[in-house]
Amino acid sequence: MDFDEFINTTYQYDTFDIINTNNNGTCCYDSILKLLKLNKKVKPNMNTRTIQSQAVNWIILNKYFYLCDYDLTIEDFVLLTHNLSCFQEYIDTYKIYSGKIDYAITNNRWGGTPELIALSNIYNININIYTGNSYDKNRNKIIKGTIIYNKPRKDFRFKLLLNTNHNSENILQDTDNPFNILYTQYKNNSSHFDALLKKNK
Repeated sequence: MDFDEFINTTYQYDTFDIINTNNNGTCCYDSILKLLKLNKKVKPNMNTRTIQSQAVNWIILNKYFYLCDYDLTIEDFVLLTHNLSCFQEYIDTYKIYSGKIDYAITNNRWGGTPELIALSNIYNININIYTGNSYDKNRNKIIKGTIIYNKPRKDFRFKLLLNTNHNSENILQDTDNPFNILYTQYKNNSSHFDALLKKNK
């Protein structure tokens, strides 16, 4: 991808404000919860434990739901995403709250795309998941974008990774006011979600 194509397929650094989320294993759920509260779609006392429970229960009830974009059922997508051997393992693992202080197990209960698809359907919302990149003109290649204290550098660009709108059939979603979140993967193979709030320009 050349620089012009990179610029034309990404959003500039000041498109969104980054809203920091929990670092206790619940960042996926917390990113959506913060946006649900800002949009007054849930009560102020709603918490990440409830959001996780809702997502997991939806997945259990809709395990045969077919995802056109992935050519997989929810059940198969969950097993693939979370690297599990059977759906019962998902139930047994994810019924336990991700924020529970148990570091040996917590990393196996992280929320990801299947749970975001579930929350998209539960709350009738469209979720855009972005990553952050920059372009190294000297090497003509895309590199990871830099964020310092929740402020992207000026060469940072938001790149859309996926959108839950295409993953849901027979559900009328709010495509005019999508929920935006940032996915960051770190060198140690850990990852994090933050909520994004679009700036009014």
